[in-house]
Amino acid sequence: MRYFPAFLDLQGRSAIVIGGGRVAERKVLTLLACGARVTVISPVMTPKLTYLAQAGAIRHHTRRWRPVDLKEAFLVMATTDDRKANSEIARQAHADSRLVNIADDPARCNVILPSVITRGDLIIAVSTSGKSPSLARRIRRELEGSFGAEYGKFLRLLGTVRQQVQSRIPSMARRRRILQRLAASDLLTLLRRGKKRQVQKRVRQIVGLKNLTLNGY
Repeated sequence: MRYFPAFLDLQGRSAIVIGGGRVAERKVLTLLACGARVTVISPVMTPKLTYLAQAGAIRHHTRRWRPVDLKEAFLVMATTDDRKANSEIARQAHADSRLVNIADDPARCNVILPSVITRGDLIIAVSTSGKSPSLARRIRRELEGSFGAEYGKFLRLLGTVRQQVQSRIPSMARRRRILQRLAASDLLTLLRRGKKRQVQKRVRQIVGLKNLTLNGY
């Protein structure tokens, strides 16, 4: 296995996207959703990226990239259709010890991007180590049929209960047993069927705490 699976916390970190086309647009939207501070460097951009720049959601430099642009970046993404430019960007990013992703050129990347399913805070990432993005997308589509919106609700519920269990139950062993029972219970099925009252009853049965707060469930 060549790649170490990991998730990056980009909240407040600088991400540079070089290129302003549709691929850049998709990457920018994902970066913004993760809380990154995004700068796009491109003479032209898609209408949506232009709107984001005008709204102040991203910074935009209307020019070609310069080596100095990468000095303060945490993550660099190159999406241009100029292979020579992408190669130069990769070389500079590696020299500056930056994380870099070059679209459709995994050999020049030290970060490759998986195909992703999101259900609230649940993130399922599929990677073929750059060998076949098409196969990764196929696997993602198959998984999408197995993991519906109820998984996001279930995870949100588990997070809510976990906070209260950790603050109110001193025994680590008891906390572990409760959290394991919650994860293995029929709560997911009840959420899928929209049985809110049964969800609340089941959680209270498992946890055994008075005045358990289950807002929204």
